[in-house]
Amino acid sequence: MGREATSDVSRRERAALVGAYRRAQRLVAKGDLTTAINILRRSLKRAHASPAGCCDAALVRNLVTLGSCCVEAGLAEEGMGHLRRAIELDTRNADAYCALAYACEKRGLPDIAMELFREAVRANPHCARAYKSLAYYYMEQQRFDEAIEACHCAVKLDPSYEPGYVELALASERTGDWAQAAAALENAIRLNPQNLQYRLGLARSLLSQGRLHDAAACLREAAAIFPESIEAHQALAEVCADLGRHDQVVQEAEAIRALAPTNPAAYDLLAMGYYQNGQVPKAIEAVHRLISLEPSEAHHHLKLGILLQHQGRVAHAMQEFMRAAEMGAGQDADTERAAQEAITSLDDVQIRQILLRAVEDRVFRVKLMRDPAGAAYNYGFRLSEEALNVLMSMDLEQPQRPDDEQPQVYH
Repeated sequence: MGREATSDVSRRERAALVGAYRRAQRLVAKGDLTTAINILRRSLKRAHASPAGCCDAALVRNLVTLGSCCVEAGLAEEGMGHLRRAIELDTRNADAYCALAYACEKRGLPDIAMELFREAVRANPHCARAYKSLAYYYMEQQRFDEAIEACHCAVKLDPSYEPGYVELALASERTGDWAQAAAALENAIRLNPQNLQYRLGLARSLLSQGRLHDAAACLREAAAIFPESIEAHQALAEVCADLGRHDQVVQEAEAIRALAPTNPAAYDLLAMGYYQNGQVPKAIEAVHRLISLEPSEAHHHLKLGILLQHQGRVAHAMQEFMRAAEMGAGQDADTERAAQEAITSLDDVQIRQILLRAVEDRVFRVKLMRDPAGAAYNYGFRLSEEALNVLMSMDLEQPQRPDDEQPQVYH
């Protein structure tokens, strides 16, 4: 075959490899590894059978992609074979070393993986991805300072290498260097402004530095760019609550409710925002909706009890506190404890009110002496069983005005 004919075959084979690679990449992005693997296998089979012997960068790239897909699909032996072949064809291909290292790590061969990651850097010391991959391995080993150093090498080699900044942010977070994490994420956002997770991560880093106003500004921009993101609206609402911007809490909660009418977070935030704004009836309405969505959550009943007590609806509040304590028993220790404390406090308040009324109201005192439980209930009080026992043990014939400065303990 003449030189021109051979050249034409090489061009066709290279074009076929490039086309197969692009199709495979699109399929991988959709999660269809099986079809991607089949396309790459066919393209490589044709390339190996070609009389032109097309062993260029396109062939190596397809081998690396096929190897990575096979490893991801659970075909480790085949995948590692393709990756070793890629390294044989191009000993300076850092991507091949990195992919093979990932495969070894996945198979529980950390020492081999470590050497391959280092070999990737030695093979191509100018490859940002090689340093980022090495950083990833250091992260897995919880060697965060070394991971940060490798990330700095990656972004120094390629200031536009987005994954390098993301890995640097993650490693910085693990060491508590939130300022460096924020700076890294700002660079990632500069390179990819349409990534919501980068913006949420930046807000988290700013919050960890106590920069609430900056975090709110960051999340406000995120919510504007991604108006259908419940996560962005919720994060913004929570920061606004910390800043005391309760009108905006309600606004963001309404945005969540418009996107997802049955999302519990919307009603939880609405209840908080309305309560802080003094709109207790609306807060109660939101908590009732919350309970209808998640009837088995004890802490919702605790919230309702607090709001009802705020309205002066003592009997209903005590009922909700008791329900919260009962539902939380053995399931939600924090809610159970908080509910018991609320019951104790409300019992104390009611006992004081009952004694004060008994001193001032002779009719009530007589009824109280005859039937303490019934009299208390008929006058709008609702005591726990323990508090009723305390009440019945008191000398109600000559009740003493309670000493407000010396609170009683009834539990």
